[in-house]
Amino acid sequence: MVKKKPVRLRPYYRTRYAYQKLRVCKHCHHFTVLWEDTCANCGRHALIPVMDQAAINAKRSMQTERLSALLLTLVAVLLSQTFLQIAVCLGGGLLLTVLLWLLQRRMLPSETRRQLDKLLHGSQRLILEGIYLNLSTASAAIKDDEQIGYEILREIATIVHNDRIRLQQIVLLQSFVLRKDMDLELEPLLIEDFDSDLAAYIGEIAKVKRELIKASAIRYLLIHERYILQMKQGASIMTAAAGAAVRMKKYVDMYPDFIRRYARGLPRERFLRLYQIVRRNPDQSWDGLRDEVSAIYNEKYRWDPDFQKWE
Repeated sequence: MVKKKPVRLRPYYRTRYAYQKLRVCKHCHHFTVLWEDTCANCGRHALIPVMDQAAINAKRSMQTERLSALLLTLVAVLLSQTFLQIAVCLGGGLLLTVLLWLLQRRMLPSETRRQLDKLLHGSQRLILEGIYLNLSTASAAIKDDEQIGYEILREIATIVHNDRIRLQQIVLLQSFVLRKDMDLELEPLLIEDFDSDLAAYIGEIAKVKRELIKASAIRYLLIHERYILQMKQGASIMTAAAGAAVRMKKYVDMYPDFIRRYARGLPRERFLRLYQIVRRNPDQSWDGLRDEVSAIYNEKYRWDPDFQKWE
């Protein structure tokens, strides 16, 4: 049995959009999703968020437009033949340039988004090259420090969504001592096929951070229940997930048969939670779940004062 390591994962900063994880080097235009200070490609301290680069591009584009307006004004002045024409061209050109500047200030947010879209679509090859370099960094880090390797893969997974990276993360997580205070995740790691490490990870999550057990995780367990039960701790995994599910009535409504099958193995405090839900909803049978809960109550908890409060 592999001994698990205690680790302290650095905080994971979630962003609204995946692209907000990307940074680009102002010098060589290399992309990265990591927190490194220097560009891995050219070694310079020139990494900035892609949104900042888009803002720079937008301001540069607007500056070019203003310079073009001033240049046209200058040409008009040079071609003028009278003082009045010079005054009109100069005044009109300067006024139009000021109006253009005021309009550009209002249009800066939308122009920045346009430049961002242009940057991302025009740099797909460079972005892929940067991600591959990040993956190489992760592979090298895993050999020396599994914690750093996991943290790198976690950042890459924000941009690259594939089962290979998910499974690498799961294997690394299974080598750590998991705690409730750790910044853990489950839904982004789910895959379609059965994987024993993923099933074991769900079982641990159900114990240390049960709020992460949601409908998608329960569906995964039910789809692969036959294979999970063949695992050494398979029944414990399913029971732990059922115990996590009873924290919310909606999961009892959605998966009553699943909870019924594993209700007898629930720890006392999880069964008490299920018992409370059943007692609060006397009109619902949940396909035999109510009868199973009553039978377990009569066998094991009939004289328990915490249960008698709900009589």
